[in-house]
Amino acid sequence: MNLSIIGTGKIVCEALPVIAGTSGIAVRSIWSRPHSMSKAHSLAEQFCIPMVTADYAAVLADSSVDTVYIALINSVHYAFAYRALCAGKHVILEKPACLSLSELSALALEARRRGLMLFEAVTLLHLPAFRLLRDELLPQLGTIRHIECNYSQRSSRYDAYLCGEVLPAFDPAAGGGALMDINIYNLHFVIALFGLPSSAVYYCRRGFNGVDLSGTVVMEYGQTSSSQSPFSLCTGAKDTDAPSFGLLQGDNGWLRIEGPVSTINGLTLCLNGSQPEEVPLPPLAHRLAPEFAAFADILSRRDFGSMNRLLDHSLSIMQTLDGLTPCHAASPKSSPSSLS
Repeated sequence: MNLSIIGTGKIVCEALPVIAGTSGIAVRSIWSRPHSMSKAHSLAEQFCIPMVTADYAAVLADSSVDTVYIALINSVHYAFAYRALCAGKHVILEKPACLSLSELSALALEARRRGLMLFEAVTLLHLPAFRLLRDELLPQLGTIRHIECNYSQRSSRYDAYLCGEVLPAFDPAAGGGALMDINIYNLHFVIALFGLPSSAVYYCRRGFNGVDLSGTVVMEYGQTSSSQSPFSLCTGAKDTDAPSFGLLQGDNGWLRIEGPVSTINGLTLCLNGSQPEEVPLPPLAHRLAPEFAAFADILSRRDFGSMNRLLDHSLSIMQTLDGLTPCHAASPKSSPSSLS
């Protein structure tokens, strides 16, 4: 994979050391908006990236680049990805892949029509601990009755928001808000395990500009062809802190995930009649390492079956988000000061 990094944000700074240590990936360029060029040059120097540019057309015209990794604000994912696909480049999109099912469906259609690969960077799906949970631990719980996930982390940008400064993380027009930023990890977790819900409702607290500061998605599965028909609560908050966790309750026992389900920092299994036991986690160098190794492997083998399974999962997430029914949402406040 000959990669161009699109963006210079926090996730890029975290990903670059991982990418540099991943077999089969060479970073050919980094693209930045003009105001972040000094940061781009610093990253290029640190990781021996040969080209720094603010010209996206130049990236797309570069024959040495076959894949772009788009790590920009959510609202521009579609436009940047569509241009890349039309230029014959494979695309890795930071989550959320897009802001709507129609956007992601259009990208998927274009990628498949051109024989290109399109990935959403969802770390969870590639973690060895997630495979352990899905394949070995979940079946021991019997019929799943209830799922609860909570990812609450007071944003470092929330104080600025309280003072009236709306950065992308709290800007609905930029695709900001608790649902798209952190609660989406919970949806990925539940839907990866149990598929599309039969109904989904979103209860949220909104800020002075209408952005969702925190909220809970309630998903029902009803009667399905399988024996598992769980009821799920997915909570995400950017305005408060709380211990993040996941909990799966079945009629044979329960399984607790320590920390956000996106990272799975620990697992505790308790079967009926037994004491809770910590489950040893598979070794992991960095949470992003399995993800980029998987993308490189799938691309090198031209494994469109695996790519399409991942893409179909991402489409399921967008379908669920598009179908969310907002309910009992607090009305936007009249001024920032009223939130403090």
